[in-house]
Amino acid sequence: MFGMGTIFNTIAVLVGGTVGILLKKGMPERFRKIVFDATATAVFLIGLTGVMSGALVAAEDGSISSQYVLILLLSLASGAVIGEALRIDRGFDRVAEWIKRKFSGGGDSKLGEGFAATTILFCAGAMAIVGSIEDGILGNPTTLYTKGVIDAISGVIFGSVYGVGVLLSAGSVFVYQGVLTLLASLIAPYLGDVVVSQMSLVGSAVLMLIAFDMWEVRKFNVANLIPAAFMPLLFSLVQNLF
Repeated sequence: MFGMGTIFNTIAVLVGGTVGILLKKGMPERFRKIVFDATATAVFLIGLTGVMSGALVAAEDGSISSQYVLILLLSLASGAVIGEALRIDRGFDRVAEWIKRKFSGGGDSKLGEGFAATTILFCAGAMAIVGSIEDGILGNPTTLYTKGVIDAISGVIFGSVYGVGVLLSAGSVFVYQGVLTLLASLIAPYLGDVVVSQMSLVGSAVLMLIAFDMWEVRKFNVANLIPAAFMPLLFSLVQNLF
């Protein structure tokens, strides 16, 4: 069935986030803090691994060289400008405020932050891009099934920290991966291995910033960097036009 991988992934996030919310009520603050820090470490390492595997190339003689560094820089810079112009972070905040009003008396003060962080966590990685393309072009949802299991486990952890914001991010997963799956069949000739690798590289770099935000090392408007992950595709389309 077309798009079944995205549907499964969306349900997995909802289930994992719900379990996390239920556990939150009985989880002492010190346990939530240590789980939060440990999760931030895992997020950082996942992002770092994605950047290293995408940007570094090992030659037959054992030497290591870099690739796509310029694309990474241009994508982050141009994506940040677009994100700031669109004020995506304000969009997250508006949705979060609506949910607070909808669930008055039980709102989570970290709702907007959790929505933004988990949306990028679930959507910016290589598996979301590659899995959606495989589902759209080949009708093979296996990668998204695997991602769904991983996201369900992450949802438990983030649900215990962020609360309802994690459940809202399931909608982001559904729209993001659903659109990618649909577009994959339409723009398949332009989505070669190089473009997919570049999109995954940029997404992994953005993912790393979430960890710094979670550690409170520095506050980043990571939501405004979401367009950066799509810039390699835009660059490729423009290049093909000329």
